[in-house]
Amino acid sequence: MTKDYFYLHQHHSDFDDFCTNALNWDLDYRQLERGAFTSEMLTCGNNQVIFSRAKLGRRMLQRGSSPPGMVTFGLLACPEISIHWRNIDVSGEQLFIFPPGGELNSISQADFHVYVISLTEETLDEVCTSFQLPVFKELVNGNEVFRCNPLMLASFRKHLLQIEQILSMRKGLINSAYLRRLENELSEQLILLLADRTEVVTAKKPRKRDLALQSAVNFIHASRSNIITMPSLCEASNASQRTLEYAFRERYGLTPKEYLLVHRLNNVRKQLRQAVPENDQVSAIAQQHGFWHMGQFS
Repeated sequence: MTKDYFYLHQHHSDFDDFCTNALNWDLDYRQLERGAFTSEMLTCGNNQVIFSRAKLGRRMLQRGSSPPGMVTFGLLACPEISIHWRNIDVSGEQLFIFPPGGELNSISQADFHVYVISLTEETLDEVCTSFQLPVFKELVNGNEVFRCNPLMLASFRKHLLQIEQILSMRKGLINSAYLRRLENELSEQLILLLADRTEVVTAKKPRKRDLALQSAVNFIHASRSNIITMPSLCEASNASQRTLEYAFRERYGLTPKEYLLVHRLNNVRKQLRQAVPENDQVSAIAQQHGFWHMGQFS
């Protein structure tokens, strides 16, 4: 008998494996600090509701997009955690919504732990109607981050923890009826949180430093050259080296040169994972990305 839902609970020591197993997501992660990567993912759902919980053990640059055709909400698992998400500093006291068709672009720290819920807009509209509220799009009005009632948010986070525990320990409980109940409970709680929100959080007006940083990062990721010099980076971003030094340290905790090194190492790593041992050599792949000294590369 074919199951009408999916379930996954895995630990990963490789962020490409983590991205691959993030069902229905299109992800590209880049590790921003040295050390072994560790993560845990729990996800369960169907085409109406997806509940996920993810933990990452390293500082990461997260890019990609959420499940298509669904509205996806995020809530950090602890009030003390924060994340730089789509040019907004999001705290554990805020609920955030992934933009439909928009890009996830965030920087998470080594304590990253998040709950993510995806629901159909039709389900959310039905709940809005039952509570005599505007339809979902009118309720959020294009905004993505919301500061919510602290007591309601704490209760919601507690409920998510209970769901996590049930899914972790009692996989046999999962069936269509359970997921329907989950869909109803989560959609109602999310709509009530949004209806009783205390503040809409928006991105601050970008500074010259922020615009220069974005131009520099876009140039790095779009460039086919494996050796990008500081003068070329300054020219592409129309900023001085000092401005870029401040901007990169502030956002990524890295200098521009360190970010470039991380970018190249991540590219080498991805190519090595796709390599055919009989045909490809580590040294040849490394040299394609500007690493000429194998001892230093190792």
